[in-house]
Amino acid sequence: MKTLRTQRAWLGTAVALAMLPLVAVVPATRALATEAKSDLGVQLRLLEAVPGNGRGGPAMTGAARIEVFVEAFRATSDIQLSVLRPDGSAWEVKGRPFSVGRPLWSDPDGEPLEPGDDGQTVPARGGIRTTIVVPLQGADIHEIMIVVTGLVGGEQIATEGVVRAVLGVQDNQPVDDGTQANFFLKEVE
Repeated sequence: MKTLRTQRAWLGTAVALAMLPLVAVVPATRALATEAKSDLGVQLRLLEAVPGNGRGGPAMTGAARIEVFVEAFRATSDIQLSVLRPDGSAWEVKGRPFSVGRPLWSDPDGEPLEPGDDGQTVPARGGIRTTIVVPLQGADIHEIMIVVTGLVGGEQIATEGVVRAVLGVQDNQPVDDGTQANFFLKEVE
């Protein structure tokens, strides 16, 4: 004769044994975190700031190579990039507004992408990347704001990001090695 306690123990053992293959399979499958953080997001990375002509001061020129990664939660078409100053004014080169033009885009794996009828498109829950070159004028710490716009269902959406490019001067950002953080101070007399 089985008691109620024995029946419950047998049922618990049966459930545990039935779940064992499931526990072994679930961690073995790859889980990719490819979800976009917002409707339209941008990540910027300064690849290099290359000095051009001039020894320093306001006459110095150069260029900043910036990697731009655009991700979208929903399919977004007609992706446009513009370069601005942090105050929202146009980035100017020799008194003229700077235009990025039509950059060459690739998917996250580096495969080239061709623009469609609606311009460059970011797939839903996907991303695209490009590298742009922004001219720099004067020895300074240049703050470059990249604005990304696109269309989702006929509505315009936008996002922005800022990157710093140091040209011809010492960077004033702290140097942090994980143990100590050092930063440069100007001597005041």
